[in-house]
Amino acid sequence: MLIRHLVLSLTALMMTASGVVAAPALWKVSDADSSIWLFGSVHLLPPDLDWRSARLDKVLSKADRVYFETDVSIEAQMRITPMTFDLAYNKDGKLLSETIGPKLTARVRQAAEEYAIPMPLLLTMRPWMAATTLSIGPLTESGYDPLLGVEAVLGAAVPEERIGFLETPEQQIGFLASGDDQEQIAMLEATLDTLDVMESDLGSMVDAWMAGTPEVLGEVFMSQMGDYDEGMVTRLIDDRNRDWVEQIDAMLKRNEKALLVVGAAHLVDKISVVSLLEERGYISERVQ
Repeated sequence: MLIRHLVLSLTALMMTASGVVAAPALWKVSDADSSIWLFGSVHLLPPDLDWRSARLDKVLSKADRVYFETDVSIEAQMRITPMTFDLAYNKDGKLLSETIGPKLTARVRQAAEEYAIPMPLLLTMRPWMAATTLSIGPLTESGYDPLLGVEAVLGAAVPEERIGFLETPEQQIGFLASGDDQEQIAMLEATLDTLDVMESDLGSMVDAWMAGTPEVLGEVFMSQMGDYDEGMVTRLIDDRNRDWVEQIDAMLKRNEKALLVVGAAHLVDKISVVSLLEERGYISERVQ
């Protein structure tokens, strides 16, 4: 996915990523006559990680519909390629360096050299795309793979007719690309500030996820986004959570038995999907 924070996932007390018992958080949210389930995901995972549980597999098999954040199929990515190029690259000949200034350009150049990313390519990009591209460097070196991520694994286990999506790929690109220069530059600076700890932070988040301590995962995740512009954080996290809650409300009202698989960081903190549903009077229960 293009959204960087959906690919970033403290060392947990219960186990490490190579442990034998996994319990990633799973919630049941109910009204008087129906229930939906929320499973917090990590979008990239290392090989040989045994994270599926019998409880999750039972919910997966019985759900009428399984919703993911968005469609990440090759077909969907091909469809949005023109939009991505339109929003990610400067078409007027203006270079990234002209937008971000010499000091930040020097930092971008240093990171590009470290991760073997062509600087001429970065110079054609808008700041948000440069930040996204640079963040791929340490993640690629880490051995984490989106093809091993929760969405890829569970998506392959569910028939196509039972799969739904909470957002379109076009919407996801828009969450990043619609920010003004100030927001995008803040994102680029925050990315550069955390490149050296991105791999270790991802490992810490995966450990916390495996141990069923999403609040720890959330703390590490938010430290990665600490210097993002407030408007971008609101758009990437809070606004999306509120939109998903509207959709979940509709699912419960039509008595749909659904499983939602979303980034684990969306299910913790004050404006989490779980908290917002509780504010509406729904009953939440942590079942794993």
